[in-house]
Amino acid sequence: MKHSKMRLSTETMNLGFVRKVEALSGSSVRRCFQCGKCSAGCPMRSFMEHPPNRIVRFLQLGQYERVLAGRSIWYCASCETCTTRCPNKVDLAAIMDALRKCSWDAKGPSKESLVQLANRLFIENIRTYGRQYEMRLAAVFNVKSGQFLKDLMLGPKLITKGKLRMFHQKNRNIAEIENIFARIEALRKKGEAP
Repeated sequence: MKHSKMRLSTETMNLGFVRKVEALSGSSVRRCFQCGKCSAGCPMRSFMEHPPNRIVRFLQLGQYERVLAGRSIWYCASCETCTTRCPNKVDLAAIMDALRKCSWDAKGPSKESLVQLANRLFIENIRTYGRQYEMRLAAVFNVKSGQFLKDLMLGPKLITKGKLRMFHQKNRNIAEIENIFARIEALRKKGEAP
């Protein structure tokens, strides 16, 4: 899809998606005039198939499928260098966050579905234990990603060095953490949180 021809028409342009991204990010993609300063300063640019300014250009043209099909939004480090360098104050870091949220909600196959899986398991651990439980995170991730033996040799080394615990205790303030998750869900239902 990177080098395929782009056909623009009212059928191929999804401006509703662009408006959703703008609402989630609080930044307008229409303000970008493609100076490229964001891409020139991006430390993750060499890993991306589409540089940050091209992501914005795709959004300006309503080509969200190209954005979500690529890996670029997942390689963004959210360092905000792009946002700082933009002469038109386009908050590209917030736009990348909004795009990851939209990709997450799309529930379709993603090139970075393992990133989504890791994020989901990370949040589940926080909600369940009130902190990160690395052993469980690695074990469940490996099972769910189909990489059963991935850390088989690494795990025992980390355990013997005390870097990884076999068992984990829940945070004493787990009720407060559950309240935080409940507040976030309530805000999402009202449409006040992404």
